[in-house]
Amino acid sequence: MKKKYIHSVNAKGIFDNTFETKYPQTVISQIIINHFDTCTKQPKCLFIGWDGCRADAMKYLIKSEDEKISGSNDTAIFSAIRTMKKNGGLYITYVGAENGNEQETSTAQGWASALCGKWMKKEWKYGIEWSLDEDYPTVMKTLALKGYKSSFNAIWPIHFDNTYVKEIEFAQQNNLPQYYFKFETDEQLHINLLDRINSDDDFIFGIYENPDSNGHGSNFGDKNYRYVAGVCNLDRLSYVLLEEIKKRPTYPDEDWLIIIGSDHAGHSNRHGTQKIEDRTTFLAMSKSIEELIK
Repeated sequence: MKKKYIHSVNAKGIFDNTFETKYPQTVISQIIINHFDTCTKQPKCLFIGWDGCRADAMKYLIKSEDEKISGSNDTAIFSAIRTMKKNGGLYITYVGAENGNEQETSTAQGWASALCGKWMKKEWKYGIEWSLDEDYPTVMKTLALKGYKSSFNAIWPIHFDNTYVKEIEFAQQNNLPQYYFKFETDEQLHINLLDRINSDDDFIFGIYENPDSNGHGSNFGDKNYRYVAGVCNLDRLSYVLLEEIKKRPTYPDEDWLIIIGSDHAGHSNRHGTQKIEDRTTFLAMSKSIEELIK
């Protein structure tokens, strides 16, 4: 199974790196900060989270040169992933920390590592009953302290009640331009992300739950049509966000970094383990990763 999975993600033409050269998800924070620190125009960033999306689902969005692995959505003209790969890159990443220092491949740990640029503390590696402290500032906090307006948009209550509660309180106490928005559905989330783009936020992070919900409900496997349909539909929704950015009257004077990534993958109807299907994720960017990793 492991060999077959690696072969599927290494299929020529899908990713711009290989399974053997995959990046840790912790590079995402560094990429975002470097973008803001090096821009010559007004820096902006939209980070779109696809909760629970497996790396091998990308073969349904990008056509492989391997005749045995073909995409079913590869000719879609309204595809965020195809647009990002063409202009920047599509990369294999991994979650769950390093060998010998593993952490749970789940939502709380995954997004926190991506936003903080660090693997979790020993006492945070498992479960959800913890909150990030001053040693684990997210990119939202780092940018807000520099005067940039940031927003966090999500559905899962644990984000607001546990993981980021200390950071939320710090932002409120210090009047930082750092805002958190909670929703009930992906539809509500999507509408608000459009509003945030037009509200002049500098950094916008939003998490769609559809892949994770479909995976838990039926199966995370790339052969499950419900799961695949959810990923393809989310690709189209994300494209709408990309187009909304281009409509901004100030767009010519701005430098937008667009990122799409996932917090974990999954197998059967679960995740959290160190299985290769749980650990292997993806990262799509509107710029090449080499341009922003230093």
